Amino acid sequence: MLAVLSLAAAGQDKGKKAIELVYDDVQVLKQQVQELRARVDGNAGAIQDLQDQLKALADLVRQVIAGQSGAQEGLRTVPAQYQDILRRLDHLTLDVQTLAAGLAARPAAPAAEPAAEPERKPVPAAPVPAPAEAKPQAAAPVPAPTMSPQEAYSVAYNDYLKGNYDLAVDSFKLYRQQFPESPLADNALYWIGECRYSQRKFEEAIDAFDELILTYPQGDKAAAAHLKKGLSFIELGRKPEALAALKLLVAKYPLEEEARIAQDKIRELEQK
Repeated sequence: MLAVLSLAAAGQDKGKKAIELVYDDVQVLKQQVQELRARVDGNAGAIQDLQDQLKALADLVRQVIAGQSGAQEGLRTVPAQYQDILRRLDHLTLDVQTLAAGLAARPAAPAAEPAAEPERKPVPAAPVPAPAEAKPQAAAPVPAPTMSPQEAYSVAYNDYLKGNYDLAVDSFKLYRQQFPESPLADNALYWIGECRYSQRKFEEAIDAFDELILTYPQGDKAAAAHLKKGLSFIELGRKPEALAALKLLVAKYPLEEEARIAQDKIRELEQK
């Protein structure tokens, strides 16, 4: 009986240990399942972030395409307006020359008049040419192409430094029209964006920076244009687009100083 009882007790102990081992295994499996769930949740968040970034990049591409088409349409109208101004100036010059010729021929007619009167008549007639001569003087700035590229660029840049942003934008645009092959053509486009940024016209600034990025992707102002584009999106409160623009800058120009600034801005935005 004692042997039977001891065998039964030994069997119970083994069963108990087996149950405890199974219980321990179940607990380990539960812990592993929880860890896997945490990883899956983390991966889902990362995937969602990637999807958001891809969506923001897609929106940026659409905006760039729309902005580029609008910019090209606007550039087409500029030469036509410029030619129209030149035509009007030509007509005005012809009118002035005709008027001057008529005035020059007029005093020869009254030869039979008394000597005192011919001297008086030119007196009221003398002021007439003055307004006509003033018109060509108002149109004097037209021969701007006579300036060298460096001089034209310096004039535009000085206007920017003085805070004359609208005048600087017009001068930089004219510079790009007159000297499209100049090595400073991309700089002129960049400073147009900077003028609009200083005026807090951030949408127009983004258009200028986008045009620079598309037209001069290897230019020395490309990294700076990416940075100011991202900062413009921040000013507009468009956080996803700002992050996309800044991360693209870091990926394309990791060694530039602008990339370091962009990384600081990215950390600030992600902590908000």
